Amino acid sequence: MTATPRPFRVIESLCASGKDSDAKKEDWLVVTDDFAAVIDGATSSGPIGGRPGGIVAAEAVERAVRELAPDATARDFVDRATAAIAMAIGDWTDETIMRPSAVAAVWSRARGEVWRVGDCHVRIDRKDYPGGKEIDRIGYEFRCAVIRARLRLGMTSLDAELRVPTMEQPFRPLVLAQHAFLNLDSDDPLAYGGLAGTFVPDRFVEVFEAADAREIVLASDGFLSPPATLAEGLAEIARIRENDPLMVELVTGSRPFVPGRDYFDDTTYLRIAIG
Repeated sequence: MTATPRPFRVIESLCASGKDSDAKKEDWLVVTDDFAAVIDGATSSGPIGGRPGGIVAAEAVERAVRELAPDATARDFVDRATAAIAMAIGDWTDETIMRPSAVAAVWSRARGEVWRVGDCHVRIDRKDYPGGKEIDRIGYEFRCAVIRARLRLGMTSLDAELRVPTMEQPFRPLVLAQHAFLNLDSDDPLAYGGLAGTFVPDRFVEVFEAADAREIVLASDGFLSPPATLAEGLAEIARIRENDPLMVELVTGSRPFVPGRDYFDDTTYLRIAIG
């Protein structure tokens, strides 16, 4: 059932890169008359035609959002995004390499719902729905343990660890194989959902009721949580950057803050007021 569409406005937004160039950014921010979305392409995706797979997938999802009918359902969105990625990547013959993939959180004005596939953050009024998945928790905790141990033994240094690329972090073997659990329709705790050109089981499509919501926040995992305001989210990032640039003490992070950069990852935020 569709809700009576209410007027909305963007209060504040950000779509910034944690990389050395905006051309490498894998996050997208989309606002149309009927939808608002934050999309995060996966860094671990295999490349397509020399382009990062995460960018290819995020672009495909962005197109899918823009082509949705105003009264589309969550399933409509997921299936359209899946088909768009499948078309963008063509035949994928080597399943040992992760398909280009992305995650997304989408607000539907007509439905009065927020849809999520993957680990984007969502906040509806004062209720937080942080993103995350078990396989990442395992990988990040392992990364932190390895780096902390190596630092204590003098096997590495803060300066050296700040320059280790994301895909060379200690969790590399898991990241290269974790797509074995992507869209696996199973109660295996390592199974997770994503938009990757393959069918997404219903269990990985989250729908949050927001028909009466006054304010909604969507954010990528470049934020540590779904902050109530952009200023609060940036302050939290700055605190971690200053006090734990490797992201191994105060948080269990996926990568360090590269010296001279404000963000550890692509960082996208959208806050809208409704009604």
